[in-house]
Amino acid sequence: MIDLHVHTKFSDGSDDLVSILKKAEENNLEYLSITDHDNCYFYDELKKINISDYYSGKIIPGVELRTVINKIPIELLGYGVNTDYINAKCKELYISYKEKDEIETKRLFNNFKEIGVDVAEDVLETYDNSFRYGSSYLFSEMKKNIKNKRFITDERIWEDDTLFYRRCMSNPESPFYVKSDDFIPSCDRVISLIKDAGGLVFIPHIFIYGKDSLNILDVLVNNYDIDGIECHYSHFKKEQTEYLVDFCNNNNLYISGGSDYHGMRKKELSLAKGKGNLNISKNILSDWIDKINLI
Repeated sequence: MIDLHVHTKFSDGSDDLVSILKKAEENNLEYLSITDHDNCYFYDELKKINISDYYSGKIIPGVELRTVINKIPIELLGYGVNTDYINAKCKELYISYKEKDEIETKRLFNNFKEIGVDVAEDVLETYDNSFRYGSSYLFSEMKKNIKNKRFITDERIWEDDTLFYRRCMSNPESPFYVKSDDFIPSCDRVISLIKDAGGLVFIPHIFIYGKDSLNILDVLVNNYDIDGIECHYSHFKKEQTEYLVDFCNNNNLYISGGSDYHGMRKKELSLAKGKGNLNISKNILSDWIDKINLI
């Protein structure tokens, strides 16, 4: 069994290095990839320990990088990357998560005021950083007034701040859309970074983008140097996974899969098992594992 999409405290997960390795060992993972957002700091710390004291499997050096397609913020996975190179270049390409969060939160607040969402005027000043993102905090403040529900007719979005981010804040057609292409690097630059670091480029969790998903997939595969697709993912339905596997087979693309584990930040997802039934075979690596460096 493998898990190639995992986050730690070095981005927006909660687990530290040793905790992740111990959980990987407990779950009998044969291959693991830590894919923190916009950095590989986990791998700096990994060099300071004896890995075999905690984990007996193989580690694929990985990273998940933000970019933009058709004004929609997305992510790309890099596998087999030189982690020192990624860390050095990401400092040049990306602003800090704190800066990103501040920009997005202020822009979302301006959207609230423009369309008439009823929240307190000093809502930004009273933010105490108890939420993972400032936008999540603003969304929670919006939901305190039931009258604001008229702006979001989909009950699933009203109950889920991640869906609010993906379907509203990241949707150019939504009044809640937050522009991000002025502080997130282009797709060309992100793919070049992964390739220059010796890695393979994979498209993760494509169906989380809702109605834009297949269009984004088409644009990426037909216009960029993509190596593979994350076909096995915690939130995918069986038919979605089957569609992507067939798509990869028909387009000579590699297959990967992962849980998108975040520890306590996404309590519904377990390492290796996702929502409980994720069981990704190492056989999907047979076409590409010999093309990358392992730890």
